[in-house]
Amino acid sequence: MDTASFTREGEYGWVIEPHGAMRVPAVIYATESLVRDMDDKVAEQLCNVATLPGIVQGAYAMPEANWCYGFPIGG
Repeated sequence: MDTASFTREGEYGWVIEPHGAMRVPAVIYATESLVRDMDDKVAEQLCNVATLPGIVQGAYAMPEANWCYGFPIGG
């Protein structure tokens, strides 16, 4: 995955700021090499989760995140 759309927060935090219909930021916690190895669909699905009604604070994914049927696994 290209990290250009992320803001880096600390050693392991990668944030996509809310845009479009997103209500909260999308955050991945992983090393840079793990984030780069993730499929682009992980970020897309995490941003979709960030649009859901009732979400509070953020949509989060852990280092093992991979895309699935709606929410990324590890999200």
